Amino acid sequence: MIKQRWSRRQKTAPPVHAEYLARDKLAWLLIMQSVLILPLLFNLPPWLWLIWAISALWRTQMFRGRWGSPGKWVKGLLTALCVAGMLVSYSSRTGTETMIGLLVCAFSLKLLEVNAIRDAQFLIFIGFIITASQLLFSQTPQAAAFGLVSMLLLITCWRSLYLTRMQIPTLRLKRGGAIILHALPLMLVLFVVAPRLGPLWAIPNQQTAKTGFTDTVAPGDLGNLALSQEPAFRVAFNNQTPLPPNQLYWRGLVLDTFDGRAWKMRDSWGRAPDRDSGNKQALIDYSIIVEPHGQPWLFSLMTPLSATNTTNSIRITADSLLMNYVPLSQRMRYEVKSALQVEWPEAPRLPSIQRDIYTRLPSSSNPQARALVESWRAQQLTDQQIIDNTLALFRREFSYTLQPPELGTHSVDEFLFQSKRGFCEHFASSFGFLLRAAGIPVRLVVGYQGGRWNPVENYLLVRQSDAHAWTEVWIEGKGWQMIDPTAAVAPNRIELGMSAALGESDRELVNSAWQNSSLLLQIQARWDAANYVWQRWVLNYDNEAQEGLLSRLLGGTESWRLTLWLIGFGLVSAAIFAWVLVRRRPSLLLRRELKAIKKLEQKLKQFGYVRGQGETLGDFIQRILVNAPQHSHALRNIHQLFVQIAYQNQTAHIEQLERAVKQFPK
Repeated sequence: MIKQRWSRRQKTAPPVHAEYLARDKLAWLLIMQSVLILPLLFNLPPWLWLIWAISALWRTQMFRGRWGSPGKWVKGLLTALCVAGMLVSYSSRTGTETMIGLLVCAFSLKLLEVNAIRDAQFLIFIGFIITASQLLFSQTPQAAAFGLVSMLLLITCWRSLYLTRMQIPTLRLKRGGAIILHALPLMLVLFVVAPRLGPLWAIPNQQTAKTGFTDTVAPGDLGNLALSQEPAFRVAFNNQTPLPPNQLYWRGLVLDTFDGRAWKMRDSWGRAPDRDSGNKQALIDYSIIVEPHGQPWLFSLMTPLSATNTTNSIRITADSLLMNYVPLSQRMRYEVKSALQVEWPEAPRLPSIQRDIYTRLPSSSNPQARALVESWRAQQLTDQQIIDNTLALFRREFSYTLQPPELGTHSVDEFLFQSKRGFCEHFASSFGFLLRAAGIPVRLVVGYQGGRWNPVENYLLVRQSDAHAWTEVWIEGKGWQMIDPTAAVAPNRIELGMSAALGESDRELVNSAWQNSSLLLQIQARWDAANYVWQRWVLNYDNEAQEGLLSRLLGGTESWRLTLWLIGFGLVSAAIFAWVLVRRRPSLLLRRELKAIKKLEQKLKQFGYVRGQGETLGDFIQRILVNAPQHSHALRNIHQLFVQIAYQNQTAHIEQLERAVKQFPK
């Protein structure tokens, strides 16, 4: 019998002590999770809102004592909803969004199981990963500031788990902020000297840009894009001097196929580059920071000779276009050298195969435009005369507008002979059709034209509203020559920007409140300059930038230099920290109410009243009131508050005591 009892005792596990969370600690967890998860829900499927809302509501009701812990059926149902949502939203693709969606599911459901400090710690650890994942969707200064706020809440919440006495929320945040401030110097040092392995946000994701043009342009496409004020890219010229507006044509795509209504790019990646020929003149160096647009093409002026970035992923095609090897899902900076002019030692020739491509048209499209060209050819006009006639026609009878009427199947005929109102793609498309009908090789080019110069940081901001289409015409003996039909109709569009070329009704569509106020314009320029500095020196801080900075600071990038510098920095920092700690140690040992009384004694000392050795605060105040009865109310109030805090443990009055001491002797 004794042996049987002994074996039963051995099989019985000892009770596990679980330190349950107080209500205030659960409240901090709820606040922390709500703040951290908010920016992610705007970039993830809507059903995740439902999962998080159910979890937060259930946990809140548990916090209020209204509901009990969820049972197995409730947890199983929520898990099944997450699995079904993941399958529906991400069944055919994998990537960072899929992983973040799964992480948000775990982050939301884990809240229902938080009962002890260990559970809360696990939730906080997930929160650190959630904070880092926020930067995968946005890397703006605002996102970085929000990340710091998230870190502050995480540190404060983590620290609150181990508090043994109540603290007001502002004091908790202050203590958490102090921990972050202590870590900031080390973070900055590591950012400057640590090897650049590629930023976190360089991981490809599934999100694509919502602005920008595609490799197919039909009437009205760029007109809709012109209403967007989103930035397309920013350009810094090496000599910090912008080119004249009529030279700021940023080539993006060459469209060489026309189906009767839309122009398309025959090869979305561009043909391989030909052998270099021609003398390149008017060379210019510049750097571009381009916004993500989900496509492989980049932008450059005229004829790019070289284009480099940190990953060497850019190539130049035969049409003098810049193509990245992968679609652009993240902001990227690259350096370009372009030639604004090309002179040929011998007259260039266009191969017959390419001539056929650049003069090809659908056989039955736009008969009226064809008849017009045939009448010109019947007059035995030269190619240059046909070009001049077309530009003169546009200049004489057409107008520039953002609100052209919709065009049907024969879009060129309807534009040339009926509406006569259009945007840049209308003029470029009809101009290209007329020249091809006359047997003149021509291609459509889409990109951006112009930009707004920012004098704060000396760069050019090109917005989506600067999207533009023009043509390149093959001139015998000269090669491809740029001709912009829009310049014949609205020259102000090229020199002064799109808004200057529009009428009153169209201008109301694109103008905003800040464009009519010089103060708001300056604020907008400075804000955009701050974003540019952030992108250039933080997001694009690569190996090359690091070597340049360390060379200027240390005189080189050798390992021994970095080691000596880090050791010296560490010793100086440790000495400063030790000096501050020793100097503040007496005050750090005092409680807040005692610190307040010390400040009161310093103020009274200026009036000649010094507290004696071993003299109580009450006796000290009573002695002062004999000669200074005018301070009776203030000093008795301070003494009463001190007694309540120090001897009656009424810590809620601590701020009132500090405020009373600060206001004394008013």
